[in-house]
Amino acid sequence: MTDPNPSEAQKKPRVSGTAHPYNDLPASEEVAAVMYAKGGGSAAGDQLAAWLGYSGTSSGTFQNRIGAARQFGLIETIPGGYAITERGRKILAPVMPDDSLNGRVDAFLGIDLFSKVYEQFKGSGLPPEAGLKNLFLQTYKILPDRVTTALRVFFNSAEHAGFFKATGDRSRLVKPTAHPTAATPADGPKRDETAHSVPDKSRGPSVDGPVGVHTAIIGLLRDLPPPGTTWPPKKKQRFMDAFKAAIDHIYPEDDEG
Repeated sequence: MTDPNPSEAQKKPRVSGTAHPYNDLPASEEVAAVMYAKGGGSAAGDQLAAWLGYSGTSSGTFQNRIGAARQFGLIETIPGGYAITERGRKILAPVMPDDSLNGRVDAFLGIDLFSKVYEQFKGSGLPPEAGLKNLFLQTYKILPDRVTTALRVFFNSAEHAGFFKATGDRSRLVKPTAHPTAATPADGPKRDETAHSVPDKSRGPSVDGPVGVHTAIIGLLRDLPPPGTTWPPKKKQRFMDAFKAAIDHIYPEDDEG
């Protein structure tokens, strides 16, 4: 018989001991991608629900998916809706070739449960699935009816972020690194290897970027808001002033010319 007066403990929602998302990284990345493609980087709640094919914002599956995208740090709540974060923009619109990879690694390790598993088994093999389930249940206090889902989300997210690429299977977590030859802007023109056999230091230093692209310019480009975002005039002017100052510093005019 149901207790007509449930205790406070019975009223509280059941929560796992270690935070984890109910949807994996690929599904969460799709949320940010839809916002970027259809809303320029932001969306109202009802818009986002419709774009993702849900009946409304009250849908439990919609809320879980939004919650996962927020946990991975790909979107954030803003007045009236949601917006893509800097991490989400790095993945979807990388300035440099390693931006997407680094963004996905940060997203994976940003989950408390995944980060703890990675630290525990870094440098060694993962236990078999039965062992991981027991670990999730006993050590990380994942609710029994959510262990299977948590395990699936963990494996799918780790694979998407490249943690299994080094071994070619799901036996060990290895943090991926960018390819050392990736030195041109993402989706940009290929570097002519004969054009700059000796770096031209007069163009300024270049960290993780092609010769000739100053780090100040790369930093400013990463500060740009998503296309379609409302940008207050004062903030826009400050950006333009900073960009002009950087250009004037990097490319000084020849007063005598």
